[in-house]
Amino acid sequence: MRWCSASLKVEVADRALRGQDRFLSRRTLIVTGERAEESPARAHYAAFEPHRTDTRNGTRRRRHVDHFRPVHAWSEAKVWDILRRLRVMPAFPYQVGFSRLSCAFCIFGNADQFATLKWMDANRFARLVNYEKDFGCTIKRDRGFDQLASEGALYHAARSRPDLVAACLSERPLQTVLTEDWILPVGAYGTGGGPL
Repeated sequence: MRWCSASLKVEVADRALRGQDRFLSRRTLIVTGERAEESPARAHYAAFEPHRTDTRNGTRRRRHVDHFRPVHAWSEAKVWDILRRLRVMPAFPYQVGFSRLSCAFCIFGNADQFATLKWMDANRFARLVNYEKDFGCTIKRDRGFDQLASEGALYHAARSRPDLVAACLSERPLQTVLTEDWILPVGAYGTGGGPL
């Protein structure tokens, strides 16, 4: 059951906004990157609306919070095009073949993703396999990490670019996110490396 997005992302920001007096009697803008094309649920989001923590019309603790989704109507092609035009380096996971950036071992991951992660980060993969055994439940209803990884194929870009794999796993901050040598990453548009 997915609980992570709400508990580890959305509600964290909500608690920060509700729990700090510095957001009272001020205007705050929350900017996020959801796109309508990503899912039927996201298609129903408004591009601009009061945030769920907004209490601008309240009588006790007024907090004016708006939520802006500037790329909501954009296609994936438009996102990649603007990154190319501005020379913003694609994130390393896209460069090694991942088609989305979320938690590495996300419940929405596929067999190829888990095969690649098993190869890239074997220790973490083994810990998660052990957690499945300890807790008696698996990442998917019908299969665990080991079975999923065995059914998948390692991303070629990951195998051929150990420097990018190391960059994906690094905790060091980037010196710059700009590049003169911009290349559409293989993870763009699914895992095929180009527009469909």
